[in-house]
Order: sequence, then C-alpha cells, then structure tokens
Amino acid sequence: MPVAARVHVFRPAARGGVGAAEGLARRLTPTGPPVIVPGVARPRLRAAGAVALLVVLVAVLVVLLPRGGDDERRTRTGATDGAGHQLTGLSVVPDPEGDGWLGVSHRPTGRGPADFAVGLATSKDLLHWTPVAELDADGGNMPVLHALPGGGYLLAYEDYVRVDDGNAISRIRVRAYADRARLLRNTWAVQRELPATLSDNNEGTPSFERVDWNGSAGASTITLRFHYNADAKGVDRQGIGTLRGFRDWTARRDEALDETLTRAGFPASHGRRSTFRAGGRPWMLIEVQRRPGDFSTWRLVLLDRGPAPRAEPTVVCGGDAGVPTAPSVGVPWVQIAPDGEGGPDLLFLSAFVFDGPSAGTFLARSPLPRGVAADQVAGLFQRCAPAR
Repeated sequence: MPVAARVHVFRPAARGGVGAAEGLARRLTPTGPPVIVPGVARPRLRAAGAVALLVVLVAVLVVLLPRGGDDERRTRTGATDGAGHQLTGLSVVPDPEGDGWLGVSHRPTGRGPADFAVGLATSKDLLHWTPVAELDADGGNMPVLHALPGGGYLLAYEDYVRVDDGNAISRIRVRAYADRARLLRNTWAVQRELPATLSDNNEGTPSFERVDWNGSAGASTITLRFHYNADAKGVDRQGIGTLRGFRDWTARRDEALDETLTRAGFPASHGRRSTFRAGGRPWMLIEVQRRPGDFSTWRLVLLDRGPAPRAEPTVVCGGDAGVPTAPSVGVPWVQIAPDGEGGPDLLFLSAFVFDGPSAGTFLARSPLPRGVAADQVAGLFQRCAPAR
C-alpha cells in the first residue's frame, strides 16, 4: 500500500526544550547494492535530511511506571550524559565489565535536519551516563545494541546516506564488533548498509527481533524490525527483514501489525518499537499516532505478542481517558534485567518528550515484581505520575 515519509528537524524551542519542524522526503531512485567493509571510524556525509521522530508540545512529564518511594522508583527527566549530550533513543545492554550497562543513543550536532551523531556511553545505575565513544559522527540516529555470545556486539541504526533536492535519504546500517574494547574504539569487523526494499525514501528505526550468530558474521542470520515510508505524505508503516551472512537482505511489510494498530484507533504513523518478555510472554511497546500531522496524538501502545488468547492493545500513557495528565511521547525502549544485587529484576524504560519544560529523554527504573503474571504486565506501565 502507498506509504509516506515523516522527517523532522530538531531546533531549540522557545521555552528551552527541543522543537521541531516537519519536512517531506521525495521518492528517489535507490543507489547500487552496498558492500561489506572492514573498517574503523571514518568521515560520513553530513546530509541535509531529517530524522524520523515524533514532535509534541508537553507541559507535564510523566513516568510510565508504578508509584513508589525513592528506593523503589528512580527517574530522570531531560536526561543527558556527563558531557551534556542528549540521550535520544537510548538502548542498553549489560556491560560485561562490572555490574553496569552499555548504552547507545543519538544527539543533535547542529541545526540541520540530519545533523545527528550516534554515541556510546556507560552507566552503573541506568540513569547517569558517561560518554565513551562516538560511533557515527554524521547522520546516524535511532541506534540499538545487541550483545553476542563470546563478547561481541551488533549495532544497527538509521543512517542518512545522501541528499536529493534537499531531502535526506536514510538506510539501515548494521555493524559487528568483535569485543568490548573494539566497540569502545569504534573498530568494527564488518558492516553493511542494507539496500532499500520497501521505500525509496526512508527505512529506519531498526530493532533486533532475533539473532542467530552461529559463531561469525558470515554464518549469522539476523532478523530486524524497522519502519519505512514511500510517498512523502508523512505516514510510517512497519517492516520486518532478514540479513543472512551479512550479505543477503530480504524484507516484507508487516501488514498484520499495522492492521492491528489501525484497528486499535491509530491509523496514522507507526514508528519505533521495543520488544521484551514479562509474565512468561513476549510484548511490544510501540509509538503510534492517531491522526496524521497531529503531534498531540502520539501514544505508546503495549501489544501482547504471545500465543492466543492475547490481550487487546493497551494505551499505557498518552492523554487518553484515565491518564489525563500524560503527554504525547515516543521513541520507547524497555529492558528487563537483574538488578545486580540479588533483588527483584528491574524494569527500565527510556522514551522521549519533544517540547515544553520537560523536553528531552526521560529514564525510569523500577523493581519488577517477582512472579508477575501476563495479565499484570500492562499494569506495570498503566499508572502515571509526575516525575519529581
């Protein structure tokens, strides 16, 4: 079906937050097939395009986690790293050195629509981050990190690769790093720019659905989810693809997922998603839009991805009845992990608010109740409270 691009430009907002202006990408002819390249960090094209993000005006920031004391619930609003960089789209994995975390995110590097950089940071508590490396200095955004058996890492992100008539064209880039030390030096073993399959304009916001590493990049099978657009009308749809041996890429539209979200009352754009397991079932938290062009209608929706019977899609926060103070938010990431001290598992959430006094990344961590049942998972996100 015809789909469309949504691209946004981050600029300082009048009230000290992060504002945005939307542009439209035009249909373009894709370039030739990408190749596998060994490499170290190298200069990249500074494209004039736009990153696919959601723009809203927000007056009150909320935390999408149950209420609790400071020892039970910890949050940060407008979160930045130790150098003051935004932590947009923060995706985390356990750090094998110590009891901390590795995280990748993107930040603006200028006023241009595609002036972004992907950075790597470390943390001991998931809330305070120290920058340690820059992984793509020009045009990279929406990164996700995946830890491999044996100590290696996969990185996937949306990357602006060229400019056509003032429009930035994005593709998905995937890299493999042999170990933590090489990740911190940004020396990858292999990388691949995935060819356009569903859109001549933009394909991005990747997330790892499944990774079968099988000992090497050449033997691996990697399944990615992503969004795509085509007709420059501002509507994003969901895709899923498989990269075999870091060479062969095939992809298809996930029409069933888009139909589920549309039936749930969100016929406009469907964007970044995060998958996790809780209550013995797989779940997806995804950003969705109720009306095209209306940035106040972005919501986070929780989907039960387990076998039937499935719970209905649930709006977990976003200004609907029952959560009247919740803002429009997007760019979700969820991580379930041990707390490192023998206590309950942790539920970690990052998301992004795009304007207003609480603009920027918000981070929250909370104990995950032991023995949580599948029918209780939505409740972990359902209660909203202003961050303190």
